[in-house]
Amino acid sequence: MTTVLLADATFLLSPWKPILIWGAFAAWGWLVGSRLFGDAMRTRQGHYGWAMAWILGGFAGLITMLTVVNFYIAFPSGLVVLLAPILIYWKKRNASVDESMRYHLKFGADAKTKAARKQAKRAAANATLAFEGPNGAVPVPDKEDPLLVSWLHLESLILPTLEKGGTRVDLALTSGGLASTSMVHTVRSKQEPIAGEDGMRAINLLKEIAGLDQAEARKRQAARIEVNSDELGRHTLDLTLSGSSQGIRGRIDIDRGKTPVMKADAVGLLPDQLAVLEKLVPEEKRSGIVLVASPSAHGITTTGYAIAGMHDAYLSMIKTLEQQIEGRLEGVDQVTIEEGDAAPEHAIQLQSMLRRDPDVIVAQLADPQTATVAARAGQDSTLQVLLLYADSAMSAIRTWVQSVGDVNLAAKGLQAVVAQRLVRVLCHDCRQAVQPADPKRLGLSEGAVIYRASGQVEFKNRMQDCPTCNATGFTGVTGIFEVMPVTTDIRRLLAGDDLKGAMAQARRERMRSLQEAGLRRVAEGITSLEEVQRVLSSGSKAKAKPKAPTAGQGSAS
Repeated sequence: MTTVLLADATFLLSPWKPILIWGAFAAWGWLVGSRLFGDAMRTRQGHYGWAMAWILGGFAGLITMLTVVNFYIAFPSGLVVLLAPILIYWKKRNASVDESMRYHLKFGADAKTKAARKQAKRAAANATLAFEGPNGAVPVPDKEDPLLVSWLHLESLILPTLEKGGTRVDLALTSGGLASTSMVHTVRSKQEPIAGEDGMRAINLLKEIAGLDQAEARKRQAARIEVNSDELGRHTLDLTLSGSSQGIRGRIDIDRGKTPVMKADAVGLLPDQLAVLEKLVPEEKRSGIVLVASPSAHGITTTGYAIAGMHDAYLSMIKTLEQQIEGRLEGVDQVTIEEGDAAPEHAIQLQSMLRRDPDVIVAQLADPQTATVAARAGQDSTLQVLLLYADSAMSAIRTWVQSVGDVNLAAKGLQAVVAQRLVRVLCHDCRQAVQPADPKRLGLSEGAVIYRASGQVEFKNRMQDCPTCNATGFTGVTGIFEVMPVTTDIRRLLAGDDLKGAMAQARRERMRSLQEAGLRRVAEGITSLEEVQRVLSSGSKAKAKPKAPTAGQGSAS
């Protein structure tokens, strides 16, 4: 190498050529040491491997500059060798990060890129939620970390539902992005979609927080994580993800294990309806079957728990058979059946429980085999409270008879049928009084008032959003019910396969319909006429399914 250098003696004699080389390597060293190495760590690009590539490129560039005879060829050639690993890193890095975090060969980024970067930095300062998974707390990414964008997308899926007191978020990931819906007080609404690869990154981050297998896209996976906010407090999220040829489907249940265990007189039953169920509490009357039915997400589990709670758990043997335990019942033996278990397994579990002769069983009507086992237990054994999907008492009976397959057997043990819906409760701080056009139809006197949702309150002669209900007009939910006691006459009509006749007899015996119960709640100022119409019209369109509610779908919070 000495011979080569002597061949260009002017290199040693010229002061500016070494300065050029020194300047190039000083800039290279600053770029690699203070910018690229840290960036590779933040973006998870394999920083040690890239550091070795940059150093080798530096040595190769220096050798090129010092060994090529003609300096005017050596210096630019050495620069190319020196910058080659940096340019390769640039290209690979940009391909793996979000648009707002990419480097561009411009002195000024375009308006869209600037706006995205500005939004990301502003949002970093406003990150609201802190997550804690099976492996502990997960730190919020800093403003330079590309994970920040995914973090904020994840917040956008969960935070609005938390703020409104919702109970569930449903997810659907396809090649076009991530779509989601929020369930708040039985009302499902679409959320802003997350487009393209950002949706997949948000799901992957959620999996990482929950400790799930990132590579698994088909198998059902479930986990529980905690989320905390200074303003909203601490909440538990139950995550379920599964895949198919259409993409990934998932749901996030919020505080599912904290479903309130309510007393029967607090779920919305009217006094005369509650009296029907109270007749089954004495030991000599505690037998047969009570069907409890509702559409999905209309409080069926809460009502099942409430009926179980009418019996003293310390003086009686009470058991439940559930796919997911929605709330803990003191003194009650709660047994779970994993979702996806074969139908015979569910029926076998119920049969095993019945052989132990408990006083009360609350079970989900999962399949015809389970229905047959329950029906054969007859009228003289355990009181069985069976939960199923149906939109009315009539529909519940039809589903029950079809599941049992024998109308006489189905009618023999039937004691009562309870059908329900959840309606939203008006906010007392902002509800607006109105005079009904036909008060007699609501059972009201002339001049009486009812209420409707507003969401607005007057403050200093100006209307503003109600802080109590977050401008929704509602603060919770309650049930409206139709409770049908199965008397001797009704059972005879059912056994004769005369369902319409049985329903007519029930009405003659003053059974309240869902509509009548809803109008009663309107007259009491608990809910609005529009809300009752919304719930009953949407429920009437739902088709009854002869299956049990799955985890979380029947809870009322």
